[in-house]
Amino acid sequence: MTLENELTFIDKYLEYTGDLLSNELVESMKTFHHHKEITTHFHSVYVSYTVFKATQRLKLADAREITRAALLHDFYLYEWYTEKHEEYHMTYHPKESVKNIEKTFGKLSDMQRNMILSHMFPMGVERPRCVGAWLLTLADKHCASEDYTHASSKFIPVYDEINRRVSLYD
Repeated sequence: MTLENELTFIDKYLEYTGDLLSNELVESMKTFHHHKEITTHFHSVYVSYTVFKATQRLKLADAREITRAALLHDFYLYEWYTEKHEEYHMTYHPKESVKNIEKTFGKLSDMQRNMILSHMFPMGVERPRCVGAWLLTLADKHCASEDYTHASSKFIPVYDEINRRVSLYD
């Protein structure tokens, strides 16, 4: 993945997500650890960018809606390594993400709700019921594996360029 090859994708990705990425609560995801030293923000951008590119290849009509839900799939806003809840993080955080999204950005569509609630499948309770949910579930597993093996470092130049451009929105 070279930055030069990704510039057209980055432009379109930011058309879909720029307003979300410039939100202060989404920005705060940079302070929460997700997979070891990987932040929730990095992981969420990586997953949503991966999903976005799949929607472009598949020419999905609801690509924007799918990409936006993918970006917010881990919008739980707590440090899960230290802040514990009655449920395990893997089943609790999708519900917390939906709650935070709807409080911050408004009601999710049924598709977006299913995407977020089912992204931990098969470990979570909800099953993916649409193409967007399956794309998110698979991308999340792929990107999480790369986070843990440090292979996600190849995404850093794209991530840095996305952040650079979002900072120009201010």
